[in-house]
Parts: sequence; C-alpha cells; structure tokens
Amino acid sequence: MRHVLLLGISMVLAAVAPGVAQTGRDLPPRLRSLAGVTLNRDSAASIVAKLGNTGERRIGSGDDAYADWCYLPRPSAPGALLELMSVAGDMGTPGRELSVIRLRATAPDSERRGCAPLPRAAGLAMPAGLRLGANREAVERLLGRPTRLSADSLIYEFTAREYMRPDSREYAVWNTPEYRESCFDAGQPYVNVSATVIVRFGDGRATEIRLERYDQSVC
Repeated sequence: MRHVLLLGISMVLAAVAPGVAQTGRDLPPRLRSLAGVTLNRDSAASIVAKLGNTGERRIGSGDDAYADWCYLPRPSAPGALLELMSVAGDMGTPGRELSVIRLRATAPDSERRGCAPLPRAAGLAMPAGLRLGANREAVERLLGRPTRLSADSLIYEFTAREYMRPDSREYAVWNTPEYRESCFDAGQPYVNVSATVIVRFGDGRATEIRLERYDQSVC
C-alpha cells in the first residue's frame, strides 16, 4: 500500500516539526498514539526507552520493508501482539521514525516469539476511544464513514499538505525559485502527508487495528 501512495515522490531528509499549518484531511492527533508512543514523533531510540528492549526484526521486502519492534500485552490479553514499525527501505527516515502501529487480538506463536512484555503503564487505550473488541457501529461512530470497505475491514484514508516552517532546515533546502515553481505551484514549500487506519473484524468485533502515517514526502 505504501509504495502506491508514495510512488515517484522523493523524501525530505528529516521530519517536519509539529505544529506547522496543514491543509486537507489529515489523520487526527487522537488516532496517532498507542501504548505511550506516537506516529512520526517516536523513533527506534525512544520506543526502546519508553517500552523496554525487545527483539528487532525485519519484515516485508523492497518498498514494503519495515524494521519491527514487538511487545506482548499483559496476561489480560492472552495471544495479543503490538508491533511498532519504521520504514526500512530506501525511503526510510533518519533515526527510524515510527510509521506504523499494529495491534492484534491474537497472533501466531511464531510471530510472538522474541517479543518483550509490554510495561504495565503502557496501556492499550487510544485517546480516540478506538479499541479491540469494538463492533462496526462503534468504530463508525468514532471515525465516521470509511473510505473503503473490504469483506472484513473498514479502511480510512487521509491525505494532507503540511507546510514547512520558515525557520527549519527543510525550508532552507526547498525554498528556491526552481523548487517553488516545479514542486509547489509557485507557493510555500510543503510536505505531502498520507495516512491510513484499518480496522479488521472477526465475529463482528475488532480483532486488529493498524495505524499508518507518512509525513516525509515532498515534490
């Protein structure tokens, strides 16, 4: 999915600072955090600092390759698995920024092997109220009408522009007459943001939640 969204787009060298102006429909901030970590703000070092050391593995390949850190929720959620991922291909970010949060109610033992226990303080409640076990009606009350439907999932897609701060290094790189004309329609330099929320169901209840946000693409 990611390589389709970002095909032909080059990458900014570092994240745009939070708080810059946006246009379009972006992933709401209340849908970017889980277990004490936040998409596009946390990275490899801060994930381990907050949640503890765990096995790091590589999943996928090519444009869909990720570095993956996995944690096991406490015994109150037997079989559950939390995965935190950073793009590991050519379009990865300095510091390996957190791009994907994936929470499953059940996962095979082979995928849970080597994962660390999730600290008790790192709960699985999301600020938006989205949670495993919710039914479709509850999810749609929280998130609205989905962009797409599949046989077992609700899919929400977001795209937006995030304008670069004039005092940032990225702005200095991209704020040239040539780039403004060829990339930004003669306007202010901006970053293209793409995000997805996927909620998968089994027996009428949410069994998997996947949050993705990529905020590093420009031109």
